Amino acid sequence: MKKTVGIILRENVADYNEIPLYACRRDMIQFLKKYNINIIGIPIIFGNENEFDKIKETIDLCDGIISPGGSKIHDIDYKIVKYLHEIDKPTLGICLGMQIMGKLFNEKVRTKIESGKHYTEKEYVHNVRIKKDSLLYKIIGEETIKVNSRHKRQIPYTNLDCVAYSEDNVLEAIEDKSKKFFIGLQWHPESLIED
Repeated sequence: MKKTVGIILRENVADYNEIPLYACRRDMIQFLKKYNINIIGIPIIFGNENEFDKIKETIDLCDGIISPGGSKIHDIDYKIVKYLHEIDKPTLGICLGMQIMGKLFNEKVRTKIESGKHYTEKEYVHNVRIKKDSLLYKIIGEETIKVNSRHKRQIPYTNLDCVAYSEDNVLEAIEDKSKKFFIGLQWHPESLIED
């Protein structure tokens, strides 16, 4: 049976009169299409009191949710991730999506990363070491992988399971081992998949 994945659409400012667009990166869509997956975009309209109920209805239609990268965290992001965690909906947080997951479970602020090697458009920039007792390790099957990196901030700690770190000790992956699939990645796997 064909699976349906919901993608939280992040607000981006368009060049035309700075009108916001709700979008995700093209490589995310291309990756999911390769696996014949139905895609539902979930836009977040800020300031609408009934918005969260509509989002929950859409989430309930999906087999899993991706909370992708972006630049700004909004209060509704926490409500969405909390709901996903409560209903045990398979969830993948990427970059900002992982930071939202991490912040939800520790109340700490994101901190700037001083090292320039965590924000670059290059494909592979540093190694990540994955703990062997993690679901992420079971999926990837390798203890050390090379990843891309497009983030300027990090979550220094979270109450979720911290399962992967970069060579300079930046937290790169988190998960909740009590859930079916609740994983956050600091890198962008959708941009690393080759044809």
